[in-house]
Amino acid sequence: MSSSPYRSLGKNTAIFAIGSFGSKAISFFMLPIFTRVLTQADYGKIDIISTSISLLLPLLTLNIVEAVFRFTLDKGLIRAEQKLRLFAISDIIHTAVFASTGILLVAVLKMGVIGYLISQIIAVTVSTAALFLFGSVGKYIAPSAFKIAQIKVMIKFSLPLVPNALAWWIMSASDRYMLAFFLGFSSTGIYAVAHKFPMLLSVLNGVFYQAWQISSIDQFNSPERKQFYSNIFRTLYIVMFLGTIAFAIILRPFIIIMTGEGFQEAWRFVPFLILGTVFHSFSQFFGVGYLAAKKTGGAFRTSGIGAAANIGVNLLLIPLIGIQAASISTAIAFFIMWIARLIETRKYFSISINWVRLSIEISLVIVSLIMVYFGSIGTLIQIVCLIAFITLEGRSIEAVLKKVGVSFCGRRKNMKDLR
Repeated sequence: MSSSPYRSLGKNTAIFAIGSFGSKAISFFMLPIFTRVLTQADYGKIDIISTSISLLLPLLTLNIVEAVFRFTLDKGLIRAEQKLRLFAISDIIHTAVFASTGILLVAVLKMGVIGYLISQIIAVTVSTAALFLFGSVGKYIAPSAFKIAQIKVMIKFSLPLVPNALAWWIMSASDRYMLAFFLGFSSTGIYAVAHKFPMLLSVLNGVFYQAWQISSIDQFNSPERKQFYSNIFRTLYIVMFLGTIAFAIILRPFIIIMTGEGFQEAWRFVPFLILGTVFHSFSQFFGVGYLAAKKTGGAFRTSGIGAAANIGVNLLLIPLIGIQAASISTAIAFFIMWIARLIETRKYFSISINWVRLSIEISLVIVSLIMVYFGSIGTLIQIVCLIAFITLEGRSIEAVLKKVGVSFCGRRKNMKDLR
């Protein structure tokens, strides 16, 4: 098989990484500041507001951005037009502005929740302005560009993605409302901080997912699609598993160091959230098949199954075991959705999976995460799990690292294009 699809995916992943890793790192390392100047209840209120906004966006926009992205790729926006470097730079601008204004308004001027929200508004405004200015977006905004027939086709494509986005929101965010209802805003604040740590893995997946959307669509009609999709999925789960097992070893002390005194118990809820992040990445991988095939109704069906499981577990367990129920429900919901998508997307594409090996490696991940609760003995077992995983996937890990190194070296040589 030609290496060009892999090279293209690697190049796009590297570009998104330049933006996402830098920006998300700034955002993450502001956590010690915010958790030392905000109360648990304040952080909980901020999280509820952010969660509500994430619900309203797809409802108000009919999720049309996904349709724009998918249909313009057929004719190859800013990302769809392959101006990926500008897209990555805008992400860096957003977080740099948010970090500077957030420190000023929240930590220095002590404006609390209001200061945090103002910082976000300023950051979004500045980064959006940068995209319009340097991406020449204005040239596409003209009355003659609007075609009713095309808009109808795009809305038909994007409408099923609205309830799909709602279902994703239920799995990822609705537990905050249930925690606030049953236990108060303080519990929501602690849970929101716990959610920040799986972000270290979700950043890896998010970078990959943005590039995977492009490559999966490009290769959807290729006769070598099955081999390409299978190889990429195996690479994805190797990276996610390796990152999870390694991070689990340092998880507890790292969280205690990174958070203020009122938030340090957040470590108890992170293991199941990380497991949910792994299954979340698998769900997204297979979910791209709906976009590539332009059959988005299936995305809603499978997301709905996961959302129903999330709500059911939350309602059953939150009154019994508190915050931990929310993290457990997240892991269960994304696992169920992944399995549902794996089964349903077979009508669009097939992937070769060594289920014996995958089951063993998932078991190593689960054991490693559970051992977080068992102190020094748990750490020893986690190290054994890491050694076992590296033994199983040593050659594949070496190959992945070489490919990542080549991709990033190539991007460094071309960084002059950004000037």
